[in-house]
Amino acid sequence: MIQMSKEKTRKHVKLFVLNQIIKTLGLAGVLIMSLCLQYSIASTFKKENIKSHPLFITIDNVISIRVVDAKGIAIPGVVVKVKGTTTGNVTDADGICNIDIKTSNAILIVSMIGYLTQEVAVEGKTKLVVVLQETTTGLNDVVVVGYGKQSTAKVTGAISSVKGSELLKAPVANITNSLAGRLPGLIAVQRSGEPGQDASSINIRGFGDALIIVDGVPASFSELDANEIESISVLKDASAAVYGVRAANGVVMVTTKKGTIGKPTISYNAYYAMQQVTNYPKLLDALQFAELRNEAAVNAWVRAGNLNAPLNLEYSAQEIENIRNGTTPNTDWYSSTIRDISPQFYQNLGVSGGTEDVKYYVNLGYVNQGGLWHSGDTKYQRYNLRSSINAKITKRLTADLNLSGRYEDRQYPGESAASIISAVKRIYPIYPVYANNNPAYYSTSNANNAVQLTDKNESGNSTYLTKYFSGIFSLNYALPYIEGLNLKGLVSYQNEADNTKYYSKQRSLYTYDATTGIYNAVYKSSISSVNQGNNQQNTLLTQLSLNYAASFNKHNVSGLLLFERQNSDLTALSAYRQFTLQGIQQLDFGDVANQSNSGNLTEQANMGYVGKFNYDYAGKYLLEFGFRYDGTYRASPDKRFGFFPNVSVGWRISEENFMKNITVIDNLKLRASYGKVGDDQGLAAFQYLQGYNLGGNYLFGADPTLGIVPSVLSNPNATWFTSKTSNIGLDISLWKGLLGATIEGFYRERAGLFATRVLSLPNTFGANLPQENLNGDNTRGFELTLTHKNKIGNLDYSISPNVSFTKSRNAYIERAESTNSYLNWRNNTTGRNKNIFWGYVATGQFQSQSEINTAPIQDSRGNQTLLPGDIRYADLNGDGIINSSDQTIIGRGTTPEMFFGLNLAAQYRGFDLSVLLQGASNFNAYYDGELQNPFFNNANSYTFFADRWHRTVINDPNSAWIPGKFPSTVLSGSDNNKLTSSFWLQNATYLRVKNVDFGYTFSKNLLGKSGVQRLRVYFSGQNIFTFSKLKNINLDPEAPGGRGDYYPQMKIWTFGLNVGL
Repeated sequence: MIQMSKEKTRKHVKLFVLNQIIKTLGLAGVLIMSLCLQYSIASTFKKENIKSHPLFITIDNVISIRVVDAKGIAIPGVVVKVKGTTTGNVTDADGICNIDIKTSNAILIVSMIGYLTQEVAVEGKTKLVVVLQETTTGLNDVVVVGYGKQSTAKVTGAISSVKGSELLKAPVANITNSLAGRLPGLIAVQRSGEPGQDASSINIRGFGDALIIVDGVPASFSELDANEIESISVLKDASAAVYGVRAANGVVMVTTKKGTIGKPTISYNAYYAMQQVTNYPKLLDALQFAELRNEAAVNAWVRAGNLNAPLNLEYSAQEIENIRNGTTPNTDWYSSTIRDISPQFYQNLGVSGGTEDVKYYVNLGYVNQGGLWHSGDTKYQRYNLRSSINAKITKRLTADLNLSGRYEDRQYPGESAASIISAVKRIYPIYPVYANNNPAYYSTSNANNAVQLTDKNESGNSTYLTKYFSGIFSLNYALPYIEGLNLKGLVSYQNEADNTKYYSKQRSLYTYDATTGIYNAVYKSSISSVNQGNNQQNTLLTQLSLNYAASFNKHNVSGLLLFERQNSDLTALSAYRQFTLQGIQQLDFGDVANQSNSGNLTEQANMGYVGKFNYDYAGKYLLEFGFRYDGTYRASPDKRFGFFPNVSVGWRISEENFMKNITVIDNLKLRASYGKVGDDQGLAAFQYLQGYNLGGNYLFGADPTLGIVPSVLSNPNATWFTSKTSNIGLDISLWKGLLGATIEGFYRERAGLFATRVLSLPNTFGANLPQENLNGDNTRGFELTLTHKNKIGNLDYSISPNVSFTKSRNAYIERAESTNSYLNWRNNTTGRNKNIFWGYVATGQFQSQSEINTAPIQDSRGNQTLLPGDIRYADLNGDGIINSSDQTIIGRGTTPEMFFGLNLAAQYRGFDLSVLLQGASNFNAYYDGELQNPFFNNANSYTFFADRWHRTVINDPNSAWIPGKFPSTVLSGSDNNKLTSSFWLQNATYLRVKNVDFGYTFSKNLLGKSGVQRLRVYFSGQNIFTFSKLKNINLDPEAPGGRGDYYPQMKIWTFGLNVGL
């Protein structure tokens, strides 16, 4: 029997595991491994690097270091450097690394985020064991700020950050859906669960859409692979001003992973997930439907006021009996269209490593997300590839190259999700899915057949293909003679190609004639057609910067001067043709009779000069000043540039001598910031030019001549509006991180918002007025974050709640004066809060006919159309008539003013558990259409309308009324009950168990000699429970309005594993 050494055994196991992974990932996996191998070999055989590589150690000069925590457990990933040199290494999975030192009295600097940095003297030893003490204050952590990094202790702006490892606890296809509740001030709202269309909107402090920066370059991040992300930082105050006119609403900065010093490490991550609908209201079944339709007919007969007229019920007693005995179909259109569970798969392979001279990182990710429809024709697939290499070319010159690519394939049926959901709730349950139960023939009904709409073989299909490439190359040169002065150049290129194809197929609905056995097509949709488009966008960004950092005794200074320019162009082409005959779905097979095409080219450019200066004295008194001299193509030539400064200060009170004896306080920092920035969003480009449109025919003699008319009056003063932001904050940490708190207060004032001046112009003026800088508003609020971290025996746990509040008000709104005092008051929104709802004040429901007879008039026939149970309104002006003059502010709008989150985490031995609760408050939901009126627009109705006012004997108008939550049933609702009122406005406050993640990490003893360095298995749930104040309507509170025509949010159950080699 052949005996192998332990090392060979481990290598063979590794090769076996790698072989299985490559088989799974195919050629892409092989390419990645080859690329990493090339990086490793290239760095290994550099002449000056041979001695420092783990495979080529000169034993005489080597010291071996093992780094452990207070419990003696090895800590991987610790950076160990020789003080005063660039020599260093990183500990492996066993906490061990080797360093080639030049002198026996060298000093080693041992550091890692989350632990106190130590300096250890070698003193001629060849082996050292270093025990790192964990710090729970986070003061040594480094966060990404505008054009740089800073230690948490020295940050003076309002910045929140989250590590990528935290985001991985929520295995979602779109990374934006893992952010809600994790960071105070960051508002992430998901309004759809449709694969490939489910990104959350990202808003900071209610200001508006944030600027996204990925590795220093403006880009989208919702399609990133979660395993690529190292951290996310959010600039919430004036510190965002250095990013210019696009950053007026704040900045979200994403930093991706990079290579580290050490031998190659390989990670493999995979999960399988099951998706389910979170909430959706139930529809009436066939029997409930028929009985309630009959009741609606009776109520309509009574409301008409002529009881001598014949009563026509929709369904006879025999027809209702046929429903009871199953002769008439009873179709559940929801369950016929939407399946209980849809799958989601994910795989990821990463490789990282390097030496002092070359560090590399490669990541490949794949996600496959299925849709809800039984047809299976909604699918989303995405491939992500990212690589990073950092190379030390000379002692002073380093180069960084970051490449990333993405391929997306989104497939949908020919009809939109909104159309399908609308069809589900509209179709009567008395209709079958198929004529004569034959799947080859979809049955006719009162509306579109929802199941047919989901079938791409019937309705056609929509295809979206996206190819994205990004390359960022930078050179950093440490200038001689002046220590700490660096020159950096950066070039970024992005290309995104989108190909879309909408194939709408003509479809038919059938009835079945049992006597002849013939299927009759009784409905045909529009003729088949193809609409195909191609969009290509190229973005080039260049930066040149000069950085300086130095310390003089206790004085620490740093500065930045940067020039940045970005150009982008978007080319769009589209073409359309119809198909008389069903056939190949290609444009050249279509008819030329009704063909059309279009195309456009859009170019954009921005340029700016940035400056930053930081100073601190002994880490105690902190100052930062920054500016951006920014330019935008949208403004008039002489109004394109503006100077936008920002300043922030901080005082670490805990560092004062008079605080040294107060050992309970680890950190106490007071900070404040102020800044001004411009914003060009919403400003139409080239307004300074006079434009003309073709129009009007004129006769010159007998010849007709086409004329031109001015489009919009030019505005030579067109420029951005300005935003001024103030922030004050307090950070405190107690008992060595046992308790912590961060409190923020902020105020933003905007002036010069775009609006069109309200003037009375004669008809002969001949042009519309342009946009001007007229309006203004302000936003104020606060944020509070608390933290508690502790360790009891083998149990580590943390609790971190956060809450944020924001409210906006109009400072000035351009409007026309009215001679009507009520309208003048209502339309004057200057000084009034935003996010409010106008309507009638509902004072309850009429309890009897006598109450109706004595009430103010609120219908067109002296209240004769009203019935007990109908909504009663307040007569605010006391004129005895309910009309528009009685409308007032009835509550908050549909945008939350308060957001909150609670992060819970615990680790016990190999087990870990994390729970994220997330919610929102101070907002209302207002639904209409089918969610307000039973049988709206000839649709089916929801079961919650069964709790209505109705008679004891449905067909007897003189029988007693039985009260209910809703008014009596009327087809499409009565005009009185449809009015916008507080009756339908509901408190939408909710608390959601956003994520629960439970895992187990196998110990080294259990893994034994397998060669696997780390193995974790886990189970997680996303959107598990939602506790909401919404009554009756079982819809997701993140979509608090409309008619419910959206793809539902998803509850996701996930099983996964993480493997490290």
